[in-house]
Amino acid sequence: MKIKSIDDKHISVLLKELVDSVIIFKDRKNIIVDSTLWMWWHAIEVIKKMKNGDVFIWFDADERNLKLAKERIENENLNKNIEIIYINSNFVNLKDELIKVWINKITWIYYDLWISSLHVDEAERWFSFKLDWPLDMRFNSNEWKTAEQIINYYSKDDLIRIFRDYWEEPSSKKIAEKIVEKRKQNKITTTKQLSDIIWEVSKFPKSKNRIFQAIRIETNNELENITISVKDAIKLLDIGWSIFVISFHSLEDRIIKNIFKRESKICVCKDLICSCQKSSLLKIITKKPIIPTQEEIINNSRSRSAKARFAIKV
Repeated sequence: MKIKSIDDKHISVLLKELVDSVIIFKDRKNIIVDSTLWMWWHAIEVIKKMKNGDVFIWFDADERNLKLAKERIENENLNKNIEIIYINSNFVNLKDELIKVWINKITWIYYDLWISSLHVDEAERWFSFKLDWPLDMRFNSNEWKTAEQIINYYSKDDLIRIFRDYWEEPSSKKIAEKIVEKRKQNKITTTKQLSDIIWEVSKFPKSKNRIFQAIRIETNNELENITISVKDAIKLLDIGWSIFVISFHSLEDRIIKNIFKRESKICVCKDLICSCQKSSLLKIITKKPIIPTQEEIINNSRSRSAKARFAIKV
């Protein structure tokens, strides 16, 4: 079936669960941050719940996503007097970018940590191995590191680490060795070249997916950025306000789980008598992560690995 529009390409995961978790208070200005705009569907539904005078802030490292979102909001008759701030930056810069717009406290923030379907479906964005395109994989084209640089200049051991640690690829060592062997002959510059190399080593279809996604994670420093941003977000939250994170990868979920767990503990030291003097910052609402319903998985297969965690600042 032919896709009719960009809107049809992206289906937001756990949309109802995320929107239902948003509490809009009438006695104060709500300042809500969408740290991973992507294709705006979460944002549209959240804005519908907001009241006049509230502030909604959109982060996206991809300038094109922001432009598309602006167009969508202008066409959406929300009948709301809400201040909308668009920030073309990675969420790792959350704290610094909010300071620039004179905001030092927020009331609610959420993360959708999957790349948008637009990135996956359009090979021109260079995130896919379906067609022959340059090895780029950057969310932000202004960043210096590309997938091509990783493939051609990382050591064999570093490639093995990326493939093994990020996606637990069983053939990590053999694929890394083959990449090093091939790049000695000719520089690897396209998605097809890399895809063919992986196929020489492993005929298991998921190997290509794993390797490409591992390289994307490394190219964009995704795991490190998540850790920095979520920690900053918790500090920026006002008391009684919330953070909601949707992840799609076991490593991402583990990072969020561990941060929430650590920030919900009153004492983090191991001394017989407490010396850390740490007070709890979070109350975890989701003791177990929220997962998609079977109906959602049927309608959107990409949702099957999604997990959401929700906590409140105390």
